[in-house]
Amino acid sequence: MPLANQNSLLIEDSNAIQTAIERCIQCGICSASCPLSQYMDYTPRKIVTLIREDLVHEALKTKTIWLCTTCYLCAVRCPAKINIGEFMTALKSFALKNGYSNNLLYPKLIKTYTEFIDKYGRISEPRLIIAFSLKNDLLKLLRMLPHSIKLLKDGTLSLSIEKIQNLDEIKT
Repeated sequence: MPLANQNSLLIEDSNAIQTAIERCIQCGICSASCPLSQYMDYTPRKIVTLIREDLVHEALKTKTIWLCTTCYLCAVRCPAKINIGEFMTALKSFALKNGYSNNLLYPKLIKTYTEFIDKYGRISEPRLIIAFSLKNDLLKLLRMLPHSIKLLKDGTLSLSIEKIQNLDEIKT
C-alpha cells in the first residue's frame, strides 16, 4: 500500500489519531509527563509530527508506540485535551493489522503477557520471561539459567502460579 494512502487510512481509522493530528499544539507536555519517554526512540510529540508529515511508516516502526502503557499522565496534563494513550493504542492496532510489528519484540512480549492474563488472570514474572524467551530469545534464557537456578534454590524465585478463582465469570 502506498505511504500516502496509509496516512489517510490511518487517520480515518481512528478518532484518537484524528484528534491528535488536529489538536496537537506541539507543546511537549506529553513527552515531559511520560515516565517512559527516556526509553523511547521518539517522544510522543515527535510521533504526532511524523504522522502530520506523512511519515506514517517511520512512526509505526518505532518502539515508542509499544512502550506507552496508557498511564494517562499525558492526557491529564495536555492543554489541548488529547488522549495520547488512546492515540498510541490506535497506532499499535494499526501496526498490528498492517504487519509493522513482525520483527519487534515489544508486541511479542505484550502477546505473551496477554496470554498469561487470559489463562491465569495474573502474571508470574519468571514464567512470563521463560515463555517469552523460549519463543523469541532462547540464548538470553540460557545465559540467565545459572542465576535463576540459584534464586530457585534460595526460594527467592518461584515458578508457581495459581489461577484466579472464577476467572471465566470475571471475563464476562
